[in-house]
Amino acid sequence: MSQGSYVGRIGSLSVHPRGSGAAVSGLLVLGALLALLVAAWGVAFGAGTTELDRADARLASEVRAASAGFSGLVAAADARAGSLAASPALQRAVLSRNRGAIRDALHGRPDIAVYGGSELLVGSIPPGAVTRTVRVVAKSKSVGRVVAVIPVDDPLLNRLANSAGVSPPDRLWVRVGSDAQNVRLGKAVDLVQGRKYRVFAAKLVDAPPVVLEAATPRAEIGQGTRTRTFWLILATLVSLATLAVAARGLYLVSGRRRTRPRRRDVRQVVALLGDALAYTHEPDRLLPVILHAAMEATGAVAGVAIRGGEEVAREGSFERTGAPLRLELASPEVAGEELALILHPLPTGFDERTIALAHSLVAQAAVALDNARLHGIVKRQAVTDELTGLANRRSFRESLDTELLRAERFGNGLALIVADLDDFKDVNDLFGHQVGDEVLRVFSEVLQGRIRGIDLAARLGGEEFAILLPETDALGAEALAENLRLAVAELAVPAGEAQVHITASFGVAAFPESHNADELMTAADLALYGAKRQGKDRVVTVNPEMP
Repeated sequence: MSQGSYVGRIGSLSVHPRGSGAAVSGLLVLGALLALLVAAWGVAFGAGTTELDRADARLASEVRAASAGFSGLVAAADARAGSLAASPALQRAVLSRNRGAIRDALHGRPDIAVYGGSELLVGSIPPGAVTRTVRVVAKSKSVGRVVAVIPVDDPLLNRLANSAGVSPPDRLWVRVGSDAQNVRLGKAVDLVQGRKYRVFAAKLVDAPPVVLEAATPRAEIGQGTRTRTFWLILATLVSLATLAVAARGLYLVSGRRRTRPRRRDVRQVVALLGDALAYTHEPDRLLPVILHAAMEATGAVAGVAIRGGEEVAREGSFERTGAPLRLELASPEVAGEELALILHPLPTGFDERTIALAHSLVAQAAVALDNARLHGIVKRQAVTDELTGLANRRSFRESLDTELLRAERFGNGLALIVADLDDFKDVNDLFGHQVGDEVLRVFSEVLQGRIRGIDLAARLGGEEFAILLPETDALGAEALAENLRLAVAELAVPAGEAQVHITASFGVAAFPESHNADELMTAADLALYGAKRQGKDRVVTVNPEMP
């Protein structure tokens, strides 16, 4: 081949072709378009995730608020049943099986059922209803039951929805019995029931199981995201047109550098933990702070905190992550339960330096958690009787003063029961102090098992106990004391090959018959001494007419 022909061929390839600048600009614009579309998709996806997180948080808040409202209804039902069971008129009517007199005593309440023995005398209990039962005691024996009924129906759901601020498209559902067995609790999930819903559930009652669910249509969650995505795409196209004007002269840059999340300085992270510990000694409130600090220090894009096998904190997006790193905050042998963080990095994973940093941070966090646990133990010991687990005398007196102030302010009743085990010294002398301690623990369990959540049982010292009953009058307290007396008389505490049978005496006093804490305690003690003088194993109530 001649030199001329070779040069000629090279020349034909190396001349500037027409439109080559347009081709470069086109490639540049195409690359920019792809980049912008990817960014738009990422933002839209992030917006969708944010909308879902907000919906989950809203549903969880609605369920918790509705559950609190339901607890209030249960407490009110409990109080109604207790008040009726303490009514002398109802006690006489149940004892004589007089249905007419029972209806008169109920004043036409449809939410109360009354039994005489095992026979239903008045009222009815719908299937699946939640009930609160109080025994009717007359002539020192149990003669029947008063059952307060809370029907689980649409009116109840409407009432709970109104109290919790649930508004469309959100709604409340309830599941009872076998339908409530396999419901996922404490975490939002998708559920198909005619249409697709997002649902958060919490258990209201164990037996029969009743589960409350807050639900919202899945399509409603994405509606706002679709609107924002439309405007985002429109803005992308406008930006693309602007970019095309400036595209000439730019060069296509190959490769992309992935930007990792900004990491906070380790000293700042440790300071964050220190600040958190200064404001709270509650492990449940520390764990989310520790998780956030660990993610800041390591650049993790997502993470969860685990306690006792349950997820107690979650942060970040779990899409497109690398192999997770599990960090043990404490062994179950030390903490009494599983405590761990699980950090999710970018797909490239954590490097060795970051892993070492994470372990160092978790070691410091474990110290903070251990201090929080120790603070909780000391705090509990300061207000709790070590042997029985009841409130101690100091805690009881503080609660008594607080409840008296509340009763004076709102005009509510307040009753006090003082109890003393009969001939307890003989138990210690005959069977030893270990058996005596077991008798005290068993008696405490009887008290705890028969009082309401708002009541307070305490050990005042030795074999003397007290029960504080807010929103209760003397008759209601007397009925509870009689119930407790019968339950104690049925106890049989093992003592080697023998069994110890015990009885207890009870004194009852109430506000406003007694005007302050000292008067209330003195009145209840005098009633207790009266029960002892009259032969023990009995209940004596202060006579309101006594000076």
